[in-house]
Amino acid sequence: MHTRWRWVLFGLGGAVAASGPIAMAGGPWYGYVFGGLWSLMGGTVAWRSFRMGTKLSADGITSNSLDRQTAIQWCDVQSIEPHRRRNLIFFHTIAPIVRMRHGKETLTDLSLLSIKKDVVPERAQRQVAELQNALRHHRANCATCGAQPKVLATSQSILGRLWSRLRGEHRAQS
Repeated sequence: MHTRWRWVLFGLGGAVAASGPIAMAGGPWYGYVFGGLWSLMGGTVAWRSFRMGTKLSADGITSNSLDRQTAIQWCDVQSIEPHRRRNLIFFHTIAPIVRMRHGKETLTDLSLLSIKKDVVPERAQRQVAELQNALRHHRANCATCGAQPKVLATSQSILGRLWSRLRGEHRAQS
């Protein structure tokens, strides 16, 4: 999953990186310094925006944004829901938020701008639903984060039925 802005940022970073050598071409010493810095900054933005996105795996969620990479284990996640923040003057930023046992993490690489204050965009709803489905799938198959293995659950129900039958026969004899 990734945002549409990924390609815009990739193009801008590439353009800034390409303008660095133009500033260095035949210029004074400070042209080389600033041209090198422009190339380095533009290349970094292009590389980070190309890797930007959220990846789901059997272990958890890996979120790559422009400024950092976050790895969240499925067993630490309590809930996933859309989160709204006010941004600039007219816009609201809507992004999935992962509530964990020890805090929360906003998946900023999936954020969307919205003018409407009380509506969650359809794309954000789909992303949250996909994350929630992956969390449900993990919980159904994981023994460490609260779900019981299927064999253990059925053996307990068989023992429970056997125990209730034995108690019923004991009461009938008394």
